[in-house]
Formats: sequence, structure tokens, C-alpha cells
Amino acid sequence: MADKTTEHRVPALRPQSMVLEAGDGKLHVVMEMPGVSQQNLDVRIDGNELRVVGRRQQAQDAKYLLRERRPGDYLQAWTLDETIDQNRVDAVLRHGILTLTLDLKDQVKPRTVKIRSE
Repeated sequence: MADKTTEHRVPALRPQSMVLEAGDGKLHVVMEMPGVSQQNLDVRIDGNELRVVGRRQQAQDAKYLLRERRPGDYLQAWTLDETIDQNRVDAVLRHGILTLTLDLKDQVKPRTVKIRSE
């Protein structure tokens, strides 16, 4: 899976991310997306591209005394290779953390070989 952040009309925020391969034959992508609700989040696979877009909005009626977190769009895209099963992707948003779970195809999952005794 290759990182492929693409151009966007307005400057997009790149979420802090980590990609890890677990021993369970899955890839886990964990992205920090504070202030993004499920309704303002779009995760899609188009061809071989996994694209995540999230919109963080500001309160319209608030008077800010301090604002260190600006409104804007998160944008992150990756190119998926042939080892990813694109039909088995799961996404969970919890407490501002988006976790994507991508299954590896069966032929690339590690397997144990039985040893016979003769």
C-alpha cells in the first residue's frame, strides 16, 4: 500500500496516521481525525485507490478566545496493491480515531506448514 496524498482545491490537512500489519492477516490503518463526525467522513475505494476525506467544521455561533485547531478537510489516499482484498474493508470511527481494517488475500496470508515425523 503506497501513500498517495493528492491535490485538493483548498489546502487539506493530512491526518496523523499509522499502518500496521497484524499477525491476523490484516492491515490496520489508524488515523487521528479529531472533530470529524461520521456524517462528515467519506471512505471509498475507487479502482485501486483508497481515499479518506473528513470535514472538520467550526461552530458558527461561537466567539473564539483561542483556536489552535482550525476547520478544514482531512485528505489521505493510498494506492492498494494486489495483496489487499478490496471487498473486505471495515471502517470504525471512535473518539476521533478512524480505524480501517483491510484483509489480505488468502494467498498472501502467512500459513503454518505441518511437520511430519517418519
